[in-house]
Amino acid sequence: MIVQCPQCENKYRLDEKQFAGRTEVMVRCKQCGAGFSVQASEALSLEPDTPLPRETTINEKGLPPHLPADKNVSLAVTKGALKGQVFPLTKPRVIVGRAGADIVVADAEVSRKHCLLEIHGATATLLDLGSTNGTFVDGEPIESCELEHLREFRVGSTVFIFTVTNKG
Repeated sequence: MIVQCPQCENKYRLDEKQFAGRTEVMVRCKQCGAGFSVQASEALSLEPDTPLPRETTINEKGLPPHLPADKNVSLAVTKGALKGQVFPLTKPRVIVGRAGADIVVADAEVSRKHCLLEIHGATATLLDLGSTNGTFVDGEPIESCELEHLREFRVGSTVFIFTVTNKG
């Protein structure tokens, strides 16, 4: 999970194992030195093969990320060096980044692990992973945003459009 310092807003990765049965842990910010607590209820368990960071979202029906059986879900690039490419999504969690990601965007403005897309059936949750230059939806920087069919988002100079279509 990613936690944010309430003082300076610097973001940190926190492993859920640090809770070890406790309801909260204390964290000290490496940037400003402020101490703050994180509640265990914010930590959610994931499958062992889930890529870092180890956070997830639960949709309004209480379901973890999943691909819909009757739909094709993809990201199409509408602007940037990858314009025209379509990336079919074959797993419910996809990392977009400059290196070591599921979808690699060769752009100096994109962080190595820039954002995470979690599919919840016909919708998705887009999470910025503490990127240097931000993830944008409707021209605004986001930390988390729900995407529906044909919603666009931008990382660096690349614009993706989230698409959900019927199979067959």
